[in-house]
Amino acid sequence: MNYKFLLIGCLSFLLPFSANAQHRVKRVKRPVVVTAPKENPKFTAMLPSTAKLCIVDSVVVDSLDYLNAIYENHEEGHLTTYRQFFNKEGDGIVYVNQLGNECIYSLFDERVGYKRLFHSDLLDKEWSNGELLKGIDDNEQLRDFDFPYLMPDGVTLYFAARGSESLGGYDIYRTRFDADAGKYLKPENLGLPFNSEQDDFMFVVDEQNKLGYFVSNRRQPQGKTCVYTFVPFESRTLASASEDKIRSLARIDRIADTWSRREEREAAYRRKIEVMEQAKGEQSVTGEPKLNFVVNDNLTYSKMSDFRHAQSRSNMKQVLDLRKQLTEREQALAKLRTKYTRASSLEREDLNNLILQSEEQITMIHKQIRLLEKTIRNTENQK
Repeated sequence: MNYKFLLIGCLSFLLPFSANAQHRVKRVKRPVVVTAPKENPKFTAMLPSTAKLCIVDSVVVDSLDYLNAIYENHEEGHLTTYRQFFNKEGDGIVYVNQLGNECIYSLFDERVGYKRLFHSDLLDKEWSNGELLKGIDDNEQLRDFDFPYLMPDGVTLYFAARGSESLGGYDIYRTRFDADAGKYLKPENLGLPFNSEQDDFMFVVDEQNKLGYFVSNRRQPQGKTCVYTFVPFESRTLASASEDKIRSLARIDRIADTWSRREEREAAYRRKIEVMEQAKGEQSVTGEPKLNFVVNDNLTYSKMSDFRHAQSRSNMKQVLDLRKQLTEREQALAKLRTKYTRASSLEREDLNNLILQSEEQITMIHKQIRLLEKTIRNTENQK
């Protein structure tokens, strides 16, 4: 027997089966594992203490214009910038009390390499040398102190700072003055939803009108800032809902979700409109519009007759008209956003376009105002 041919025959017989077996083998696709981004442990730790809050509305403005969207009650205090208040170089916010004889301000301290908070008194029409606020940075865990606001009780101070205890960049803190010790107590982080993983700052409460404001750049593009208006609480109440719902409230995903009682929100919104109208209609004893127009580091105009050039007065009237338009547009935009939260998915598409158009118009008005103000300064500074 020829074993060679027998072996070849057997192999020929097996080959088709081997080929078919290989053809039948299917590759098993492994599922793609998507790893969810890890939540900030500080955010997770703060979550159970999320405050129950009624946010009246939110307005997005240019980052340099956020003070114009805060309607503080001048009978309880006033906010301005260091440059405007002291007419000299400095980058920070100044709080002036209701009597106008005390202020708290932020200024860079070369000794430590960051901004700190100082107190000054008005003595014989001159401001005293600033004294460092004692106590708030004793633990050396916070830095870059700014955005002070002292409550009418003269004890409770809100401010913003960065540091190892912060959730994001700037966080909002609260402290109280201990008269016996002569210094402020250790600051406490205001927590959620006031703070986020971005910058949150400038916490203001108007007790008389029962309105509060805080500022944040969370979820905002470069150069934009959001000013939230809320109903202040006498004592902190924790949000009560499912964990996912509380997480959404803590992030302020939708301000309409904070309206547990719509009548509370609507009443607060009416109060804000009244405050805005009052601020818009304020006039001096002479009947001229009240101004606070900074011409240069050493000169600020308070009334229309202060302008030396007729063209400057004309341009300033345009600025005032544009500011009026700006207020009206912002009010209309706030109403559109409120309507959007209640609209159907079909209606939201049209409303979204209207909201975008309104935001573009507001941005354009801001640009016109800045251009006119620059022209006025150039004219008034001519010798």
